[in-house]
Amino acid sequence: MGCGSSRNLEVVEQNQDNVPQGSNTNTTTTKQPSAVPVDAAKIQKKVFKVRKTSGSIDTFTILWEELPSKPEVTLQEVCELQPNNAIECWDAVRATSVKQEDTVKPAIKRRGWKTIRLFVSSTFKDFHAEREVLVKQVFPELRLWCEKLKLHLIECDLRWGVPKEATSEETLRICLGEIDRCFEDNQWPFFLNLSSHRSGWIPNKTDVPDYLAKEYGWIFGTSITEMEIIHGAFRGANPNALFLIRDPKFISTLPSELKENFSESNSDAIEKMELLKKCIKGRFPESRVVTYSCEFDGIDKVSETVRAKGLGSESIFVRTVIDFFKSQISYQYPLDNSEMDPLEVIREAHEIQDYICSSNSGIPLVLVGVAGAGKSAVLARSAATTVNKALNQDIPGGSNKGWNVFYHFIGAAPGSTDLGFMLQRMLKELKYVGEIPADTESLVRLSNIVLNSANIEPTILFFDALNQLDKTKEAEQVSWLPFELSANIRIVCSVINDTPCHRSLSSRSNKPKEILCGPLDLSSRREIVDQVLTKFNKRLDNMQMDSLLAKEASANPLWLSIACEELRVFGLFSKVTEMIKGLADGLLELLEQVLTRFEEESGGHLMVATLCFLECSRHGLLERELLELLGEDETLKPYSQEEFQANPPEATKEKAEIDTNLANDLSQRLHVTVEETYRKTDFDGTVEKKDDREVSGSFSKKQRQPLPAAKWAVVFRSLKPFLRPCGDSGEGRLDFYHRAMSKAVRKKYFKVGSDDYRQYLYTYWHGKLAEYFEQVENQDRKAEELPYHLEKLLDHSRLARCLLEWPVFEKLSADEHNIELLRSWRKAGGYVTASTLYLQSLEQLSATATDDEIADKKWRVARFLCRAGQYKEAETLIKEAIDMEENILGARKEKLANQFELLTDILSEASKLAEFISVKGGKDHYVVVQTGLKSISYRKNLAGDDNKYHLGLLELLVSFHYGAFSQSRITHQGLNPADGISKCEVHCNNAIQIFQELGDVGHLAEAYQNVATFVSEEGSEEQMQKYNKALDLCIQAYGENHKLTARIVFNMGIIIEYKNKEESYNYYLRAYNIKCEILGATHPSTLRTKAVLDEPGFRIIAESLEQETN
Repeated sequence: MGCGSSRNLEVVEQNQDNVPQGSNTNTTTTKQPSAVPVDAAKIQKKVFKVRKTSGSIDTFTILWEELPSKPEVTLQEVCELQPNNAIECWDAVRATSVKQEDTVKPAIKRRGWKTIRLFVSSTFKDFHAEREVLVKQVFPELRLWCEKLKLHLIECDLRWGVPKEATSEETLRICLGEIDRCFEDNQWPFFLNLSSHRSGWIPNKTDVPDYLAKEYGWIFGTSITEMEIIHGAFRGANPNALFLIRDPKFISTLPSELKENFSESNSDAIEKMELLKKCIKGRFPESRVVTYSCEFDGIDKVSETVRAKGLGSESIFVRTVIDFFKSQISYQYPLDNSEMDPLEVIREAHEIQDYICSSNSGIPLVLVGVAGAGKSAVLARSAATTVNKALNQDIPGGSNKGWNVFYHFIGAAPGSTDLGFMLQRMLKELKYVGEIPADTESLVRLSNIVLNSANIEPTILFFDALNQLDKTKEAEQVSWLPFELSANIRIVCSVINDTPCHRSLSSRSNKPKEILCGPLDLSSRREIVDQVLTKFNKRLDNMQMDSLLAKEASANPLWLSIACEELRVFGLFSKVTEMIKGLADGLLELLEQVLTRFEEESGGHLMVATLCFLECSRHGLLERELLELLGEDETLKPYSQEEFQANPPEATKEKAEIDTNLANDLSQRLHVTVEETYRKTDFDGTVEKKDDREVSGSFSKKQRQPLPAAKWAVVFRSLKPFLRPCGDSGEGRLDFYHRAMSKAVRKKYFKVGSDDYRQYLYTYWHGKLAEYFEQVENQDRKAEELPYHLEKLLDHSRLARCLLEWPVFEKLSADEHNIELLRSWRKAGGYVTASTLYLQSLEQLSATATDDEIADKKWRVARFLCRAGQYKEAETLIKEAIDMEENILGARKEKLANQFELLTDILSEASKLAEFISVKGGKDHYVVVQTGLKSISYRKNLAGDDNKYHLGLLELLVSFHYGAFSQSRITHQGLNPADGISKCEVHCNNAIQIFQELGDVGHLAEAYQNVATFVSEEGSEEQMQKYNKALDLCIQAYGENHKLTARIVFNMGIIIEYKNKEESYNYYLRAYNIKCEILGATHPSTLRTKAVLDEPGFRIIAESLEQETN
């Protein structure tokens, strides 16, 4: 068969009577090279005819290599041609094409985010299986990879999104207009074509308006898919174009009744498709025209479309697409990792900014709404805006230094749901000078004091998701937040409505200001749907939109975004309406539907295991941890409810007996269990093999093979939108992005069946995690996760063993983690048991560790035991450590300063257990003084503010015990009461000087209180002056509701009682009210003050004052 090249194309004048009226003959596309100028006579000719000379179809494709640098025919001219067959069509295409000269120009110094548009071109009916793989497997993987390069990948997949009522003109404009957007955004479209045996819809002249034909240089006789190829790839030899051709053998695997949807029956149409493939191979290099194989794999029950096998993650089809576009994208858009520009100003919710910039109201602002209402997004934007304003000092009311900004997003990082951790972090950020306590109760009291203090630097604090704090009385009552904030404090927080913490805040007499993050109105919902779907070139018709927005849950932004994503990945346009109707009308219910789809499409039991592991983890899991956990693969299948009922795991029955026995004598059993455990140097591996689905008590070590990357990729791609992003290193935590997902997982996978079966499921997954973390080498992760899982398993002996491992102990006994260690030991048998076991562990350590290591461990254990109230054992250990330091380790001053300071603390705390001052008590105070002086002698020679701070604490402690000694009225070791008072004054003055230099007002108040209590003459005017000075400083530092305030005013009541009993009553009453507020009415200290007020003389005063009031 002959063919004509563009060199042989001649223009013949025709009749001009049929020129369309009003057509825009000047419309051109800016994407095509300029044509060679033609003379005026030739421009007037509107209709052309192709004349062919010689050549064969086999040589036709070779002619693509001989193209000129500019097209021989303009787009306006070529659309007037009337090709008679496929060869003439492609001859016309060649006349508007050029030899590739323009190459991709890499972006220079790209720091910010960029959008990548990838256009998919193919016929629809015969490529449903491939497009499903692209949308649900290939593009998610590419999208993850792109995000690391700060690129947003948007695939242009037009399987649906063209409205069913659209005209031919609108359809053509949408399809080719998307390619135009690709040109605009990315120089050349990232273009993917899938070809097989169907050419698709071929528009005729009546379908293509004249202006559109001229704009795109329409070649009549070509299909819409061919025009996509011509416009997006052929005419300029697009370097970003990839062509995948399905092996013809696929047709032979199809049932006969399906073949008509996958091939053409007309011989001309078949010849047309073969010519297309030859032209593709002639125009583009072999590396970008790839043939792939696949086979028929049945009919999908939901979509009723053909499935194909051979398109897996390692198939030619998948790897070719991923590898090609990774290569092209990374070349065109390299990322410049140099320093980013400053934050841009973000428009913010006006009410929040108005609150921040307003004069102080003394109350927090609370953003309230249902789960998924967008509270976190609003708070995050507000925090970003506020940081920027604070940097530019655009917020009124701050000091000369301006405002500090602190934010804490609960659940967004490991440990962030722990109230103690949050308050410790807040106090450090607020630059609190004093010692930050370890226990939650003290932290709550201190937070009230600091946030109410007039002395605090101007600070704006953001707390997101208060309802996600670990469930404790303090968290649910929000008792850490004072009823009245300092004038220098602004607090913005968010909470789900009608949760315990929201009810607690709402019930306050001084109610916080609330902003309702309410349901979306109809226009907002419609706008969100349009924006989300339009980004991916999809659109709902009016009936579909109304059906979607008629659902009550569509008022929730999170539900709406998830619903749009479900619709986006759904491939069959004819079923979209049905799909919308089937969407569950509730956030958790919709998420359950999504999880069901994930199971079916992306990993089955591996998907379930991943979700359950994440749900049961304490602070999320590292990706490599998940891979190792999932490496067991086929064994990660707990019993079904039927299997559980038929054959309950033995460990479940044994566990009930174990727990009962442990409850009888837990301390003794733990002692025996752990001692037996430590006789072994390792697990011996001889444990009888049990069914992996049972709940076992201990585990043998084993080598773990991680889950193959290909399997993990399938799971991760689907879950990624619901997970917090992990860092480029892959070592970031994986956890659920929104707690609604966590609730959906619990509802679907854990809250099923009987109570016993539910407990079994939790025990199964916590058991798997405990087994894994018992064997990890990363001790920080072990300390974070293992105690938590063993607590959940109620496995007290293994929990004790874990807490006895020295790396775990050191991690948990650090200042910022001791709350967890104390809590874990309460679960594992109590502090007495902890003391016994740590002492035994230290004995065993002496056989292998160095003297320096042993001394350090004894200091650490002694510090923990002091916090746990085990003063006798703590004293013994620290004295042993001091002896080793002085006689073996070289008497290092810093070590001895720390050791003697700890011994002073231990002896001081032990001395305070006595309710009355006695001779023995006086001697105990003397011992504390001498120990404190020893620590001071070492500490005085050390430099730095930290050492100065500790020196101040020691001076304060020594002054107190000198004063307490003098009140015992004894002479001991040459020290008499008068000398005690004199020494007390010296050390008080030392402490005052140090804390004045450090600006520590709180401890300065305590020093003046010691002066008033012990140095000033009792009952004198000077004593009251010192107490008043101490009280003023205390109020300035801590506010009214603080234990030091209560102690000062109570002492003032004692001093004045015999001079003015009514004034004394007022002081006692004030102390009582403070203690009720911070300690509670039933606390022993509060009750002692109440007993004073109940004395007959004070009751008479109270009745008299009440009568006066009435």
